Amino acid sequence: MPLKDVEVKMNGITPRQHTIRHSVNTGRAKYPFKAMIIGDYISVGSQKEAENIRHALKSFYKRIANRRFTVRQPMEDDNVWICRRVS
Repeated sequence: MPLKDVEVKMNGITPRQHTIRHSVNTGRAKYPFKAMIIGDYISVGSQKEAENIRHALKSFYKRIANRRFTVRQPMEDDNVWICRRVS
């Protein structure tokens, strides 16, 4: 998984922000990786949540091999982590 953000050509498509849902019964997070198109992103507020996304991506890559994501912290904001689909 790349540590730096990768340039993504959007061809006029506006990236959407997705959200993480949590199950009411189990409290487990449900990540929208399948619904994300190239350029879409998830924004989280802590390093712990970013690590959880990285772990979820590892199991997602085992099932679907043709999609790639980056999880990084922008230079301008220390409290935000971005998970972006890059291919």
